[in-house]
Amino acid sequence: MILDIDTHANVKLLNPNDFKEFHIQCSEPRSVIDICKILDLLQQGNKVIDEKHLWLCNELITELAVDANEDKWATGFASMLDYATSKGWTKNNRTLIRTHIEWAKV
Repeated sequence: MILDIDTHANVKLLNPNDFKEFHIQCSEPRSVIDICKILDLLQQGNKVIDEKHLWLCNELITELAVDANEDKWATGFASMLDYATSKGWTKNNRTLIRTHIEWAKV
């Protein structure tokens, strides 16, 4: 799944059933601080780690995922969190997920 931020700062979740790929994608260059501010408008609690990574609130993902109420999606998301936790990519009792940011090629 990819959290996409377009040129107008609209946020949407792409490929919500792909639990193997996870990152933030920006269609134009933005600072990590600006990205965090955009995401905080939807769900507060996201935190900047460095210039390429954020701690992302997992509630934001479940809010944007169309299938979040389905058992199959919830099981896949829980498995993704299990994997991320095993790698040290979650914190605060798995409410935050470490994610990297990819910017559009200009």
